[in-house]
Amino acid sequence: CNGTGYQGRMGIHEVLVIHNGIRDAILKKASANDIKAVATQGGMKTMIEDGIEKAKAGLTTIKEILKVVHE
Repeated sequence: CNGTGYQGRMGIHEVLVIHNGIRDAILKKASANDIKAVATQGGMKTMIEDGIEKAKAGLTTIKEILKVVHE
């Protein structure tokens, strides 16, 4: 861990479960932003949200999350 306090790797995740609202948005050819809005309103957690939760729990740092999400 080179003195960082962290060892190994961990994933941050974003899982889009297709429910009726998402399906309807896709069929209507909604933009990616609109589909994301429907998904998050339905409870989907974005990668950045998952990463922030892990940083709050002391599992990683915000700096590392931002590096990974914005690459």
